[in-house]
Amino acid sequence: MMKIALYTVGSFPKGPFKEIGAEFEKRLKKFADFEERAFKDTERLIEGLPEGGLIIVLDADGKTFTSEAFAKTLESYIDRGERLTFILGGPHGLPEELKKRAHLCLSLSEMTTTHDLAHIFFLEQLYRAFTIVKKITYHY
Repeated sequence: MMKIALYTVGSFPKGPFKEIGAEFEKRLKKFADFEERAFKDTERLIEGLPEGGLIIVLDADGKTFTSEAFAKTLESYIDRGERLTFILGGPHGLPEELKKRAHLCLSLSEMTTTHDLAHIFFLEQLYRAFTIVKKITYHY
């Protein structure tokens, strides 16, 4: 089963966002060995990165995808058996050194949003991508 991690700077969403996130985590675990880790700061996150696999940073300046294009990219990673680590930065973004290490810089939107919303939005899009790849009715 594919290994996917979401590393985030700061805390996990709270309140209703936590509930929504938990639901998408549960759904994602049907498709991948999925884990989330929160780090106090970027330095600790960088120290905690696993060896090997692909790093994908979520960054406002990254490449934008449609849901279908993201699913196709995800499918290519699945086909190659890649381990994926997605990184969601804190309020000040991510350092250039980490962005340069990344295999892909992905933008969730050209608009700015809160950390909690970005977190939930990403989990939903990752789940949506898996349903597209697996041809499961969810994406219309």
